[in-house]
Amino acid sequence: MAGAVRPWLAPLSLGGLGLVLASVASAQPAPLPARPPLAATFARACTIALPETQPLFAGKEADAADDDENGSDDDSDDADDDDEEEDDDGDPPERGLFLPGSQTCLSITGTVSAGLQRDSFKVSRNGPPAPPATTSFPTSAAFRIATSHQLASGLVVGSAFGFTLNSPIDGVGETTVDEATILIGPWTFGLDTSRFSFWTGDDFIFSTRAPSRTVGLIALELPLTASWTATLSLEDTALGNGSATSTTSGAPAPPSLTSLGPGRSFPDGVARLVYESGAWTVHGALALREAPSGAARPGRAGILGATYESELFGATSSLTAQIAAGIDAAPYIGSQLDGRLVNRVLFGTDPTRGFSALVSTRREWTDEIATNAFISRYWLEVPLAGQAKGDIRIDRVAANIVWTPVEGFKAGIETSVAWAKIAIAGREIQAGLAGRQISTQLFLERSF
Repeated sequence: MAGAVRPWLAPLSLGGLGLVLASVASAQPAPLPARPPLAATFARACTIALPETQPLFAGKEADAADDDENGSDDDSDDADDDDEEEDDDGDPPERGLFLPGSQTCLSITGTVSAGLQRDSFKVSRNGPPAPPATTSFPTSAAFRIATSHQLASGLVVGSAFGFTLNSPIDGVGETTVDEATILIGPWTFGLDTSRFSFWTGDDFIFSTRAPSRTVGLIALELPLTASWTATLSLEDTALGNGSATSTTSGAPAPPSLTSLGPGRSFPDGVARLVYESGAWTVHGALALREAPSGAARPGRAGILGATYESELFGATSSLTAQIAAGIDAAPYIGSQLDGRLVNRVLFGTDPTRGFSALVSTRREWTDEIATNAFISRYWLEVPLAGQAKGDIRIDRVAANIVWTPVEGFKAGIETSVAWAKIAIAGREIQAGLAGRQISTQLFLERSF
């Protein structure tokens, strides 16, 4: 047949075809390098890494772990289940994105709140006249930028910067720097919350509208065991709220209680010990300040606080209590609101002695509804030379109900009552600082 290929030509035909294909292949340009996966060209998700320092006394807990392993398999399974439940109940990690072309994780978070507030005042007959009842619309916005980078050696290097824009209760707009830190392993440098503080009032709306208690510090955190952590820090209260706050009115700030004052040139020393295990968190701290002008002994303060969380009648409940006392260390006692008020009355050179106490509760009735309440007392004696002892007393009661329909959004109503008595000879007390103040707030808050 004309179209048939002779058998003896078949090998030659196949060989010729191979030569042709080889020549064609050799004539083609060199293949381009493989393109990276499409996902690699976009930012990758990450979480802000925290330093994991080996506990100094891990041997005893390791022995305890070995004893548990020698037990029954059922017990170990139960322990694993408990660990998983604790992980689920803990705070979620701070999520972010890797910066392009690097292994640095960047996280940007924030909270915006707005509300309607009604304030009414009542003062004693001997004091200045009470200001009229007012209605305001307080707003605040807090932002935080954090980075984290883990070196090849395992050392974690990070940074954080946070600030708040707010219109406080007194109607003067403020911008406060809440955090500006550099973290190198267990070391923290910069502006941050005092390591002396325990209860911060995060469950109450005033915490987003009152400047946070920040200090300049150098802190070293030392895990002792899996449950115990010690912290040593050098702190300067003059680098905190007093110098990091600016007002929109442009008026010069008055002398601050947190300023170092004449003859005081060294930072404060703070030692803290924290125990966290199961339902318990226990916090104890001591602070020492340079002796104020004319004093023979240094200023000192101590605090002891604890939080217990458990299931009560089918709902998660927690109870927090703390007590603090100080001599010539007024910036370390009381809540943020107490310190804000006292800072307008006292100077950094005033001798002081006093204490503060607080009890706070929280109950999560459902996944969406929670209630919070606290009661506190602040008492400070001011033994000024040549006059009767000055006295500052502040009692507070507050409660709220919070609705959280979705993660990152909450709404609620909060009511607080404060009784303040300020009696210091020769000091002019601003209207509205002393007496009784009742505040009621409707608020909305969005976090991202």
